[in-house]
Amino acid sequence: MAHKTIAITSIVGLCVTLPLVGVYGTDGSLPSPLTFPPLLTQPGDASFCWWVFGLFTFFITITLSPFLVRIWEYRSSPIPSRPCHPSFPWWGWAALLWVLSGWILAWTRFSWMIDIQPHTFPILWFGYIALVNAWTYTRSGACLLLHDTARFLKLFPLSAVCWWVFEYFNQFVHNWHYLHLQEMPPALRLLLASISFSTVLPAVLSTTEWLTTFPRFTAPFQHWHRVPWITAPIARHCLFLLGCASLLTVGIWPTFLFPAIWIAPLLIILGYPLRKASPALLHSLAQGNWQPVVLPAMGALLCGFWWECWNAFSLTHWHYTIPLVHGFQLFHMPVLGYSGYLPFGLECLAISELITGRMAATRTSPSKCRPNLTD
Repeated sequence: MAHKTIAITSIVGLCVTLPLVGVYGTDGSLPSPLTFPPLLTQPGDASFCWWVFGLFTFFITITLSPFLVRIWEYRSSPIPSRPCHPSFPWWGWAALLWVLSGWILAWTRFSWMIDIQPHTFPILWFGYIALVNAWTYTRSGACLLLHDTARFLKLFPLSAVCWWVFEYFNQFVHNWHYLHLQEMPPALRLLLASISFSTVLPAVLSTTEWLTTFPRFTAPFQHWHRVPWITAPIARHCLFLLGCASLLTVGIWPTFLFPAIWIAPLLIILGYPLRKASPALLHSLAQGNWQPVVLPAMGALLCGFWWECWNAFSLTHWHYTIPLVHGFQLFHMPVLGYSGYLPFGLECLAISELITGRMAATRTSPSKCRPNLTD
């Protein structure tokens, strides 16, 4: 337990101090403004450059192509049947009604709901989390909410802390800002924002678990390319050093290195040199199991779509100001920005393993028809 506490404290400390050290070591001053709570309300600098947009698009396409081809190759392969199909639970129907009601409240301006409309984000996402768990239960006979409740509940405070770290990163890159935040004491704002942020990890990991019930997505990646060297100490040290270097420099050159805030924490967690054993995600890659890479990335992307959709016409919402690639928006998000959700999904999985000791969807379940993410 003490070893895990040291690891967690060290990783959080690195994430907080490295951007500060980089900026302060360059010009002897701290980024302005550093606020608490760190919720930016002023826009950064958005710009668009065709050749940079094309370069990013090419890199993303090349990276994703092998995965898309792999799924396409499996389109005609036999898919194992799933013998158990419990009926959709009553609480799932209640969650669906809750989400639809929250959606209406978020996108309308009823005078009788004026005090609640700035706070529809957690209303929608608590409903979403329950709904996706109901779908998972219907497809597999088990879900995080019902059959791994203790770990599921731990994800909420963990999620709040983690997302505050990303809000802190945003003070260096100024990639998003909030509009129509109500005036309130900092302590109350911290509490209400933390309630909203607490839904992020449960939503992503519940969606990841739901995706494990689709053999069409799991079968192609259960036995794929082995990466045996990824668990070697030198490889983990390289991941760690690359993550640290990225966070150290992101505040110095935010126009060019802003994507690092979505990748560097993952590299630091996976490569942290004082962990006793290789992270399960790296071990899975060494065995040729790419499910812990593909499914969390897909889960975060699905959540990202709904985050941006419900945000688009909500009263209190966020806008983006992305340098060099701020174009072709879907809702308020530039289309290339959605690629940031892919590594973020892996971060959610890595954080869950670091804190709880297990990756999402790797628990022992009473269901006999539910696949294991790390088989």
